[in-house]
Amino acid sequence: MPKVGEDLPKEMRLAGYRRLKPIQQEFLNNYLHKDMTQTAAAREAGYKNAGVSAIRLLKNPVVAERLQEMRLETQTKYGVTIDKSIRDLKKLRDQAWENGRFSEAIRAEELRLKAAGLLINKQHVVKEDITAQTKDQIANKLAEFKRLAESRMMNVTPDVDVIEHETQNIEEDTEDTVK
Repeated sequence: MPKVGEDLPKEMRLAGYRRLKPIQQEFLNNYLHKDMTQTAAAREAGYKNAGVSAIRLLKNPVVAERLQEMRLETQTKYGVTIDKSIRDLKKLRDQAWENGRFSEAIRAEELRLKAAGLLINKQHVVKEDITAQTKDQIANKLAEFKRLAESRMMNVTPDVDVIEHETQNIEEDTEDTVK
């Protein structure tokens, strides 16, 4: 696969292959080497509609092939592969566990799971404009959130037996001592 600026051989041109454009290469550089999301990489490269352009670029066979080549070049240059990284994180996890550094062991395992694609951070943020709501509507919404939160909670407080004591009136005790 020719790099940016290189001419394609005649057979490849006749077969329908096209050369990678500089803006496409810039997108790939941003996406792979600058640790950007696909949308941010497209925006930085100069695409107007970055979200749509990024998806189209990654589906383009010429761009996809160059991305694969760039990944292989990076793996060869730095000796980094997903398998090696996961294996190394497992070693770190085991060593931390053996030394009693449990938080480090948990963190290494979390990174292993993320690298393998088994753990995904999901955040869902809902923004509502409460300026147009009445005080009662806001109170009802808060009560709804409270009910939802309580339904997800588990009571872990142990049951305590109540011991009943015989109560005495303090005045009676002082009268008895005075007499």
